[in-house]
Amino acid sequence: MRDGSAAISRRGLLRLGAAGAFGLLGASALSGCATAGERPDYILASDPEIGETEATRPHTGRTVHHVLRAQSATIAVTPGQYVGTWGYSEDVALAALGPTLRARRGDRLLVDVDNTLTEETSVHWHGLRIRNDMDGAPPDTQKPIPSGGQFRYNFVLPDHGTHWYHSHTGVQADRAMFGALIVEDPDDTSGADTDLVLVIDDWVDGFGATPEEVLAALDPVGTGGHAHGGIAAAPPEVTAAALALVTQGVGNSAVLGGPTQHINYPLHLINGRSPEDPQRHTVPAGSRVRLRVINAAAETPYRVALAGHRVTVIATDGFDAEPFETDSVLIAPAQRIDLLVDLTSGSWPFVARVEGRDGAALAVIATHDAAGASLSGAQATQIPELDGQLATDADLHPHGSTRLSEREPDQLWRLELLESPEGFMWGVAGEDAANMRPRIGERIRIEVANPTSMWHPVHLHGHTFASRTHNGLRRDTVAVLPGETAVLDFDADNPGRWMIHCHNAYHFAAGMSAPIRYVR
Repeated sequence: MRDGSAAISRRGLLRLGAAGAFGLLGASALSGCATAGERPDYILASDPEIGETEATRPHTGRTVHHVLRAQSATIAVTPGQYVGTWGYSEDVALAALGPTLRARRGDRLLVDVDNTLTEETSVHWHGLRIRNDMDGAPPDTQKPIPSGGQFRYNFVLPDHGTHWYHSHTGVQADRAMFGALIVEDPDDTSGADTDLVLVIDDWVDGFGATPEEVLAALDPVGTGGHAHGGIAAAPPEVTAAALALVTQGVGNSAVLGGPTQHINYPLHLINGRSPEDPQRHTVPAGSRVRLRVINAAAETPYRVALAGHRVTVIATDGFDAEPFETDSVLIAPAQRIDLLVDLTSGSWPFVARVEGRDGAALAVIATHDAAGASLSGAQATQIPELDGQLATDADLHPHGSTRLSEREPDQLWRLELLESPEGFMWGVAGEDAANMRPRIGERIRIEVANPTSMWHPVHLHGHTFASRTHNGLRRDTVAVLPGETAVLDFDADNPGRWMIHCHNAYHFAAGMSAPIRYVR
């Protein structure tokens, strides 16, 4: 661990947690849904301001309805290898990711969630500026959906773009409890003839360890198992298989400033399929294709590329960007990128290579007239574009239509990301960590300093920000590198209870989160 303010003891982090550092116990206590001790000027998820804001969102009058069943089942993640896991399905079948949900900007989305698991759960609609009581982040915005229970999510979709949904309970999202949510733009000017959804994931469940056992192995002295989202069960036993996955180093990437991730994932998937059995997407020859790429991994960053082509970045986290042509793109967990590519005739690997250590995921994109041998296996993931020009957020700019207007901030919040040298414990500190109180209509600036030894994908709920560190690029999740201070601006236009947290699922479970509470 590095010297300095991040190098504090476990006891110190817990003590600071009660005051705003948000170690494991501090975050849970301060983000609880009890309101007895809260100030009367807080805007709660049940208050009328939530409905009033929702009523201002443009609405097409159209409702799109889905039913998601949270369930356990046995699935094949590689040919001939079956594992037990949890996931979402709209029918009795279960794959290694949930169904893709599609709607148009301004539609009302109605999703009935039926929880058939033996544990409580939730669904968070990542990257969407939706009404606060539908955010799906227990205990802040709803009670967890109990085993055998149901919950109806009902909200208007105010923004088009590539988004996703996932469980926000414990480390359930490191199973198959996630899927894509595509909000189509009726005024799309990209020129794409079609679009393909490519969801990347790092997979561990069923390979000798569950995500909960991995969390326990990362912190064998006892914080594992007390993850956010209402789960406060005792941690499972630390198994040899889980220890093997977390004792093989942390990876290393010069692009990300050093160590990359804790877990040596045994498998990486695209749309629930392994490199040995990749999904084949076919389109007409001569098509202009929009690739909607979603990193649903729990902690793995990837660089992505399409063999034989340069790609053009046209959107980040659902917001249009100035077109930028490149060979490959870096994408952090929870981020989305939209790529535009013109295809002629042929069959090509689309590869997501793990940044900083071995591993890759694979899909195949082909035209209808393409013939020849199928592409699969590790050899198909070795494409030169991955070592060509790499685009990061520093290379990208927001499109003029998505650029946040220049304005002096009404509030400045300074946060500092923390790690403990005495165990797997992460937090958020700073004088503002426990006192982020926006008012409707304010411009907020957040400075997120990262003195820790690792990079962190920092996610803001319910809003998108302009990263002043990255040319004003619009995102809801930003990679904050070691030694870097990210400067993020957003407009406080979505009242209620929100949070900012690291989207490394295991850092979040171990405490790297802080609450945001609108006040009147």
